[in-house]
Amino acid sequence: TPQLRIEHLALIMHLPPHDDEDDEDEHYIEGAHGTLAEQKDEAYYDDRSDASDDIEKGRLKFPKELYGRERELKILQNCYGEIALRIDGGNQVNLGEKKIESDAYGKEEEPDPYEGTRVVFLSGYSGVGKSALVNEFVKRTRSKYRTTDESPIIYASGKYTEMTTASAPLCAISEVIGRMASDLSKMSDETSNSMMRKIRESALIGPATECSGVLLSTFPALLPLMGDTSRGVRGSALSNLLTEGGSSPATPPSMNAVKECTKTLFSVIGGALQNPMIIFLDDLQWGDQASIELLLFLLSCTKLRNIVFICAYRSNEVDEGHLLMKLIEDVTQARDGGDKDIAIHPNSVERIDLFNLSPEVIAQLIADSIKKGDAKGVDELAHAVYQKTMGNIFFTKQALEELVRKNVIFYDVMCFEWRWIVSKVEVGNHLSHDVIAMLKDKILHLSADAQHLLLVMAYIPRALDVSILKSLMAKDKDSVYDTNTQLTLMNALTEASDGGMLFSIDSRCYIIAHDLIRQACLDGRQNSDRYSSSSLRRSLIFTPDSIEHNANNGGGEEQDQRNAVAEENQNELMLHISHVLEDFGSKAPANEWCLFVAVDILNHIQREKTNMNDLVKLNLRVAKIARNTGSIHKENELLHEVLKHSELTVMWREYDLALELYNALIVSDHYLGFYFNAMLLIKEVLQSARSLDDKLQAYLYQLRCKTEETRDYSQGFIDGVEILNLYGFGIPTTMSNIIKEELKLKVALRNRSYSSLAKLPVKDEPIFELFMTVQKYAQWSSNVNCVKVLSLKSIKHAIRFGMGRHFPTVIVYFAASLAVQGKVKNAQELGSVSISLCDKIPHDKEISASVRMKAHGNVLSQLQPFCNSVEPLLRCHEDLKLSGGVVDNVLGSMMYYFDSFFAAGLQLDSLLESKLLLTEKLCRSLGRPGFLANFQIYRQFVDNLRSKAENPAEFQGKAFQEEEAVNRMNSNGRKMMLRDSSSYRLQLAFVFWNENVMHQMLERLRGYPLSDQMVARLHNRLCFTGLAAFALCQRKVTTSFLKLGKDCLKYFARLTKLGSFNAKPVYLLMLAMRGPSRKAFQRAIDACAGASMIHLEAMAKERYAVMLNDESDSELAKNYMTSSYWLYHDWGAHAKVQQLLEAYSFLKHSKRSVSPQL
Repeated sequence: TPQLRIEHLALIMHLPPHDDEDDEDEHYIEGAHGTLAEQKDEAYYDDRSDASDDIEKGRLKFPKELYGRERELKILQNCYGEIALRIDGGNQVNLGEKKIESDAYGKEEEPDPYEGTRVVFLSGYSGVGKSALVNEFVKRTRSKYRTTDESPIIYASGKYTEMTTASAPLCAISEVIGRMASDLSKMSDETSNSMMRKIRESALIGPATECSGVLLSTFPALLPLMGDTSRGVRGSALSNLLTEGGSSPATPPSMNAVKECTKTLFSVIGGALQNPMIIFLDDLQWGDQASIELLLFLLSCTKLRNIVFICAYRSNEVDEGHLLMKLIEDVTQARDGGDKDIAIHPNSVERIDLFNLSPEVIAQLIADSIKKGDAKGVDELAHAVYQKTMGNIFFTKQALEELVRKNVIFYDVMCFEWRWIVSKVEVGNHLSHDVIAMLKDKILHLSADAQHLLLVMAYIPRALDVSILKSLMAKDKDSVYDTNTQLTLMNALTEASDGGMLFSIDSRCYIIAHDLIRQACLDGRQNSDRYSSSSLRRSLIFTPDSIEHNANNGGGEEQDQRNAVAEENQNELMLHISHVLEDFGSKAPANEWCLFVAVDILNHIQREKTNMNDLVKLNLRVAKIARNTGSIHKENELLHEVLKHSELTVMWREYDLALELYNALIVSDHYLGFYFNAMLLIKEVLQSARSLDDKLQAYLYQLRCKTEETRDYSQGFIDGVEILNLYGFGIPTTMSNIIKEELKLKVALRNRSYSSLAKLPVKDEPIFELFMTVQKYAQWSSNVNCVKVLSLKSIKHAIRFGMGRHFPTVIVYFAASLAVQGKVKNAQELGSVSISLCDKIPHDKEISASVRMKAHGNVLSQLQPFCNSVEPLLRCHEDLKLSGGVVDNVLGSMMYYFDSFFAAGLQLDSLLESKLLLTEKLCRSLGRPGFLANFQIYRQFVDNLRSKAENPAEFQGKAFQEEEAVNRMNSNGRKMMLRDSSSYRLQLAFVFWNENVMHQMLERLRGYPLSDQMVARLHNRLCFTGLAAFALCQRKVTTSFLKLGKDCLKYFARLTKLGSFNAKPVYLLMLAMRGPSRKAFQRAIDACAGASMIHLEAMAKERYAVMLNDESDSELAKNYMTSSYWLYHDWGAHAKVQQLLEAYSFLKHSKRSVSPQL
């Protein structure tokens, strides 16, 4: 053996035996020349993995491990582990089956709402290593939890870029969802089938649901995952379909729709995974407003499970006023206990600040990179590099590569090691002043094809498939399939990827590796002087000659010519890129992001280089796509971009196109509250439009902008009538003329009922939107007769020409005005007609939902049971949220819902409180403090009934504190809030029998009119106003409220005569309270029981039991009190149950048995 030969030779030479541990070469003998071992190739002595490849010699390669981030990795691993701990034996713990305890009063304690998700906000400067940290975390997590095809750890990432104008709305979230869908579709058949089954079983995103269409419209990349589950709706979501009438466009999905559907998607997927999913969003400081809004909703959502969200941003590029900082504050407040009304998890939000690495860590990185092992051997080099880079890892790597390119650091092929022979001062002098300069120098050393590839990709903020790159790099369409073109592309991709300039997501998808590389590419494009149209794909970004020439020649004619050529070349390249992307963007919905890049390039190119008409059409097209993702701001930005560089006289040469653009801008500006901008555009349309029909939309939005800004609805009505008269409607204002209009309508109806209107055909009649707007202003200014005459004129027009999509709204406003006037029968008929008309416009969810809301809340419930309206009103709310309805309608529908719920006497439970909490959260997100106060009143009312309080008729609880709320309101808001607060406090006072509070609340309420368009709200107020007034008068506490009680009694008496289901029990109970007798109470109790109003039945039996006890009929009194006790229990009024238990000891042993006497 070699060792024996060495020892034998040592013996002959009288040398001590060789010690293997002292030398690396076991065949080396000190003092002897040569070796007895077999001669090896030099690669044997070169410890680099690629030493046998001569092409790779001298190329610096960095270690793959992460340096100096163990603490941050530990935080991320703990976040993941906290969720993963609930996975037992490979099966996810079903959080929905977690045991729910009940307290002494029946309130349920729900599980921690945030225990299934974690949010990490990761901040640091550019190049500090945020992405590398997350990638290492994912790598270690997958290794630790031993993922398989059956139980993978899904990791989906998305990145925003500085090219915000070229980015589609929700771009990074779209990337996340696309990669998530791709990974999920590649799982094992069993897991994939389970996921598909969950989606199919979902009531919201299952087959043929609106949500599946919304999701595919917003995130087309979901198609591989959702498959044909959206069959039947996808087309309507992806394009502007017409209604059955053939004219009205379908309502595009709103941001609320996107929020709800995305939440459901993540909830379904998270619930089906065995391991928590990791979602990483990078460079969130460049996120668009739609993304921030959606993320705020998702990160604050309590219904998501099995997800770790990591949101990274550059801390030096955001200030306190940045949208992202508000997002972080709001999410942290919501999840870490800022909202005192929900269960909290104090560790559900983590904030990690990444700083530059220390000199010691940088030294170790450099030592490992150049195979020195011990960091002490690179002290001078590390010090010089650190002085320039300050420990930024990306900057450090670029600096080392630059030193290698300049041969300051070189690989000695004779000694097989990296060496440098200059001092640290000289090393510093060889380094560029910043990282952009280093990157430009690095690009200069690439081939011409690789440089051109980088330039092309620098214009595009998304990852590019090889198929798109082929077209982008080709001279023309025919050369896309040319073998040389494809070979050139693949070589350029390999070269750029090996040089760290590109990052390969998979074998066919590439993206610029860092935003600083993109910046370096685009900064250097003006230096190109070798680009020409004849060699489009071989242009250089920079050349050393051109840079030196520009430096030595500060100007002159030659330089101007060079600049002109470079600019022309650049324009030609940009046109080529935009045309290729426009072509790809038109092929499939998943490619629509290409259109945003294409239109952004064309919007910033010289106008003489583009066709203005084509540019306007493309902006309009892409703006509609933005709107269909719920991004109104992006739509507005795109539409305004066209006007920014256009002359008005030129615009109006293409009349139809200009009119379409201006009308779209007017609608967009109005929606966003940019009234001044909208009025300028309206003025332009009114001056340039050729006909009254073409001016209709401008007139409509002129009226809306002016009225919404001044809040003068009376003047708004007057202005609206003037506009209608311009179109020949001749709106009358005197009573005699109104009677004539009624007669004319009867003739038009041919003596048929209003129900015949349900058979009207649907036509494209935009005038009905103007009618509806003016009618609304008339109603808000309490001009009932004008509402009527506008309705009559509108109906007559519809009979003659057909109904427009806003006609059902006109009808329901008419019905509501008749209901307020007491013309209940006609109002009921028109209310039913309005709902029937909505069936003719099935795609217009917003109008349909708002009409149904008003029909149920303002009209139909006057005679029909409140319980019949509860579920339809909740559905209206969901439809309005999904369709992007007017905020007041979205929240107003829930006011109708809760008022109807309480009026019907339905069970008070934890689900009701959850709905209230969610609605309050919605109010906060929409910035509606007035609505928020109302829902807090409702929740405090429920809480006082369900939980024992010292003063249950007071509103000084955790949900609502009346005194504080009053001080925050303006005069009008204070008046409305006190009306609603006092109404519910009065009900509590009657239930808990607090005569002092009853007296106080009646004093407050006696000044309010006994009318209200909201039927259930008026019902609740007048019901307990009358009951409390008669109660106090009967007990001789006071007689001052007798007239108030009688007025309330008249209201219910009139409705009872008309057959109102809701009014009869209240009317009879009021009679019993006014004149207590056994017969009166028996009739009232029977009526309450027949209407299933258990809350009123409980109160009636309690008051009857008190009367019987006063009459010394104690046995019958006990029976009725016992029955009342169980009815209160069924209602959910556990605090009242406790009060009765304390007052009547016999109830402790009572049973739910009905006495024959009852």
